[in-house]
Amino acid sequence: MVVGLSYLGAAVAFRAAAGFPATVAGIVMSGYSFLVSPDTLNRWLAGFTRMASHQPAAQRHFAELHGPTWENLLTATFAELSDGCLRLPGVADLEHLPVPVQLVNGSLLQNERNAIGPAAAAGADVAVIAGAGHVVPMDAPRVFAATVEDFADRVTAGRTAFHERRRAAERAAAEPAVPPEAGTGTEPVARKAATHG
Repeated sequence: MVVGLSYLGAAVAFRAAAGFPATVAGIVMSGYSFLVSPDTLNRWLAGFTRMASHQPAAQRHFAELHGPTWENLLTATFAELSDGCLRLPGVADLEHLPVPVQLVNGSLLQNERNAIGPAAAAGADVAVIAGAGHVVPMDAPRVFAATVEDFADRVTAGRTAFHERRRAAERAAAEPAVPPEAGTGTEPVARKAATHG
């Protein structure tokens, strides 16, 4: 099981699963939206840097969340987005990922709440953690850990949205094709008319 936090960590976890599906049982992505474009993320990163340069409290907050080298992390993320090394997975990527995915977002950020519906529709298991923001493991560590453990258990048992979709597809493929005229009564009537004609 691979767990990725925020846009950089979640994207790396996703790429690990896409590249090595035989060795990754499933992934948990947190603080992520499949609807955010690279341009939007770049604007956010630039905004964080400007905010921190003018507000010491914001700088301390970012250091607490991401460690003392958080500015290096932003610089590296900028560079990897620009050179194509980092690509943010979207909903279409999620639909084709061959392993189970759980998206765990907090309830406090609208864009991350908005991400839940499309992710569920594309086949992910989803969870919204009440009272948590972007960094769910810090805001609600016990709930986050329990959510990840529950997902891992369901992956092992084959009880995720991914597994249910796969079983449904297998059942649909196994069902015999029904002729278009079946059940309409038109063909049997035509045969009977020909017999008496």
